[in-house]
Amino acid sequence: MISDSALLLNRAILFVTVLLSGWSAECWAAHWNVGAPSNQLLDTTAVGTIGEMSGVTYLGPSPTAGLHRFAAVQNTGGVLLTIDVALSPTGTLLSATAVSAQTLSMSLDFEGTAYTNPTRNSVFLAEEGTPGIREYSLANGAQLQSVAIPSVFANRRANRGFESLARSPDGTTMWTANEQALTVDGDVSSAAAGTTVRLMRMEVAGNSVTAAEQYAYHVDKIHGTSTFGSPQSGLSDLVSLPDGTLLALERSVAFTSPLYLNRIYEIDLTAATDVSATPFDAGLIGQIFNPVSKEQLWSGAADNTNGQNLEGLTLGPRLANGDWVLLGVVDNGDPVSLNTIVAFPLSANPSADFDIDGDIDGQDFLAWQRGFGKSIGAAHSDGDADRDGDVDIDDLTFWQSAYPAPLSATTLAVPEPAAISLLLFIVGSMIAVRRLGN
Repeated sequence: MISDSALLLNRAILFVTVLLSGWSAECWAAHWNVGAPSNQLLDTTAVGTIGEMSGVTYLGPSPTAGLHRFAAVQNTGGVLLTIDVALSPTGTLLSATAVSAQTLSMSLDFEGTAYTNPTRNSVFLAEEGTPGIREYSLANGAQLQSVAIPSVFANRRANRGFESLARSPDGTTMWTANEQALTVDGDVSSAAAGTTVRLMRMEVAGNSVTAAEQYAYHVDKIHGTSTFGSPQSGLSDLVSLPDGTLLALERSVAFTSPLYLNRIYEIDLTAATDVSATPFDAGLIGQIFNPVSKEQLWSGAADNTNGQNLEGLTLGPRLANGDWVLLGVVDNGDPVSLNTIVAFPLSANPSADFDIDGDIDGQDFLAWQRGFGKSIGAAHSDGDADRDGDVDIDDLTFWQSAYPAPLSATTLAVPEPAAISLLLFIVGSMIAVRRLGN
């Protein structure tokens, strides 16, 4: 016969298990992992003096076998650089060489960069001044179009407009954001508090680009109390991953160690409020809204020492081991930063729980079956277990390996120390009450 103490213990464990299960359903777990960076100084011998690289985008394999080609824009002089990089099988950056330089038809404060496709052969560039999103030909540098921007972004602060640009691998969506809060949305960042910016999604149909939803994003505060130069903590770039996940690169500068601190976050839009319409189009101050959620994937100095001004980040090639590369560029427009190229290994957290209900079952197989054959732009909910943007046999294999998974492995995480302490407290309290009753 079970003793009273054992019965109380079982009830306490059941109570905490249910409680933990509820927490697990509400907590959001990141889908991606970012590893420690490697870096190389850009070899500029072929193009001469360059400076202030601010945005970067992946063009694809280089004509030189074994290399990968990127384009980086300078925020002065209206110049677009072509760069070839060599990567190890695990994504370590081995070399970076500037191949050519294309002068654009306009010289603006260009920041974010997003490649279209080989047929269009162009890049979209975000510029801080207007702010604006403009498309330029890679063949001759001519401007092809300028995207209509919602009027609320005219409330930008000087040199704090559109700093970022990302384009989804399937070419149907682009994203940008202002670096720090619009004057109608709140204060700039400080050592005491961060700043609220607007993520703006753009719908891409053929060559037509239209502004769509906007979401509030809270940038972290400056990482030190003593600042120099232009103290700030802002959103410096966005990256769109194969499964539609959006990453954010934040940059903080302060007179501390490191001088420049960068943070990479995974963004969750699920519960966020669309702030593109009334009353938010007049400003966020005094309004009630849900910002996007974010989960930190990496934080540190891009050069692994005292920090440099990492401004641009893009999704690079997929590696033979199934991982990816995030490639970044440093703006050398200050005394401590150089023309540095940075590479981060990026890996996915695979999951066959496509309907996100806490288990892996036949409903998840049906989700895979409905999505099977989608070759680009597939979301996890379509049956993309490995988050590579397609639904194929690899995803079915992963579902088979996980089915049927024990409940404890799919819905309950290993209890954190705080949860264990809670369990012991509840058990102790229940036993104490029992003894008092006797």
